[in-house]
Amino acid sequence: EASKHIMLEETKEGLNIEIIDQDGRSMFADGNKEPYERTRKLIQKLAPSLKAMPFRISITGHTAAGRIPPRPGYGPWELSADRANAVRQILAAEGVPPGHFYSVSGKADTDPLFPDNPSMAPNRRVTITLMREEPPLPPDLRP
Repeated sequence: EASKHIMLEETKEGLNIEIIDQDGRSMFADGNKEPYERTRKLIQKLAPSLKAMPFRISITGHTAAGRIPPRPGYGPWELSADRANAVRQILAAEGVPPGHFYSVSGKADTDPLFPDNPSMAPNRRVTITLMREEPPLPPDLRP
């Protein structure tokens, strides 16, 4: 059931895991940093796999264009970063070790899932990336 709400994309940075909704629903309410309960459950189902993998994790939050209720000093950049951090907190509560997290950031509405319609609700999402990195070398290794 959960797999139909996950889209995988390989990039030069690593493997992106997009949590999407097949029915076109948003993962977050307008202006809210906390995911809907259905989104929280999907994130919790991903946690054991993310915990078991040797890759560091980057989490990026996104907003839809023009959908942020105005609040002084709080806009799409803050909201998208808060969404990413809310997902990090869920994963951490599910046992993903702190050392697995590489970065937590927000992109506001600069990278919509649907570029032809950046104000669509499904653009309110979070991307989890398994980072492509060179394996660490032992400090005493000599070429």
